[in-house]
Amino acid sequence: MKPTIIAFFLLFFAESMLAQTLDSVLTLQQFLSNIKQEHPVARNAELLLRQAEAQVRQARGAFDPKLFSDWQQKSFDGKRYYRTGEMGAKVTTQWGMEFKASYTNASGSFLNPEELLPDPGQAVLGLSIPLLNGLFFDANRAGLNSATLDRDGLDADRRGLLNDLLLQAGITYLNWTIAYNQLQVTEQAYQLSLTRFRGIRESYFVGDKPAVDTIETFTQVQNWQLELNDALTVYRNASLGMRALRWNNGRPTPADSPWNWQPERLNQAVQLPAMPIDSFTQGLELQHPDLRALRVDLRQLDVERKLAAEQFKPRLDFSYNLLGRGFDFSPATKENPTLTLTEALGTNFKLGLNFSFPLLLRKERGKMELIQIKQLQTGNKFDQKRIEIENKLRSYFNDYENTRQQIQRYQVLVRNLQALLQAEQRKLEAGESSIFLINSREQKLIETQLKFNKLQGEFAKNLLSVYWAAGRLPLLF
Repeated sequence: MKPTIIAFFLLFFAESMLAQTLDSVLTLQQFLSNIKQEHPVARNAELLLRQAEAQVRQARGAFDPKLFSDWQQKSFDGKRYYRTGEMGAKVTTQWGMEFKASYTNASGSFLNPEELLPDPGQAVLGLSIPLLNGLFFDANRAGLNSATLDRDGLDADRRGLLNDLLLQAGITYLNWTIAYNQLQVTEQAYQLSLTRFRGIRESYFVGDKPAVDTIETFTQVQNWQLELNDALTVYRNASLGMRALRWNNGRPTPADSPWNWQPERLNQAVQLPAMPIDSFTQGLELQHPDLRALRVDLRQLDVERKLAAEQFKPRLDFSYNLLGRGFDFSPATKENPTLTLTEALGTNFKLGLNFSFPLLLRKERGKMELIQIKQLQTGNKFDQKRIEIENKLRSYFNDYENTRQQIQRYQVLVRNLQALLQAEQRKLEAGESSIFLINSREQKLIETQLKFNKLQGEFAKNLLSVYWAAGRLPLLF
């Protein structure tokens, strides 16, 4: 094959493979902000807040006023035995007291004497108070406290979901950025080798260069052509990963849609503040989602323990009901037209005391022991989890520090290799070097640049991982 035909084929192939219309830059901040707002996992995470509010609302329902009604009638052989009815409202407060207001009427030939009422019926104003068990804490208040703590726990779960999602998306973006930069370097190397091949070919035609130099440069073109194919495939696959994560109005980006985006520069992809390790480990218990969730578990177990401790008290409930004649609660009579408040409350009333207490307390003691065991288990789990998270955080921080130092060394190495290549090119112009040495210098420089790109990407990934290990990614994007 003639050199001119070879050059034309390679040039056409490269242009067809690399034709792109990249319209605008997609930054990491923009990409992760889109993920946080549009991705289904992020939307489900936000729904956890609504779930928490619904649970608190449900628990508060135990203290809602309640209307009640009860109506019964019995007739047999044409006789009305009785007809009774009661309607009213109850209010349970967050202090354990229950208030009641009702109206009762009763009539019939065979009423129980206890159910005999005044002709206009009877209104009742009642109060019920637990004097021992349930006075300071009960199941309703425990349910409300638990639901309130669940709100903190679900918020921690939301933070954990977002933290993991943003790390996954950030690494996907950085892989795409690395692939794009590798493609750019490889394309430049290919174009440079192609330009050199054309120059050597022209020199060969005029007799200035031997034929072996054209073979040497053409071999370099073929090598970079293979590298370019691989880099292009990696970039396309990385772009597919980006499409899979980018959503718009609840819909994913189709895999066959145009992708006219390019990433920001690799050394600017992650611009997070680089802080010392102590700034991450301090306050870790309050910020990391997993540790926050375990702290909520411990607080909920404390609520259960408090409720279980209440069961060791005897049950003593006091109730008082003020009875009226119809809706008239005044007990005044013709003989005594004026009554004091004490006399009024002590004239027409219904009073009650209910007492109960289990003698062996086996159920209560067993419940308390189970809760204490769970508290010990959860406390041990919390301590172990904190050690694991802190070790993981320090490990990522060590990787971050290592890559940061390696980047500084690679910057010097790239500059030195560029200087060596330029010196070799000047020697070639003076006739003191060869195409083989030029290609070797250039190959070493480009390989180092490709490694440098990967190192910059790893540096960005490690920095993201440090913030992820500290549970802080949702606070940044």
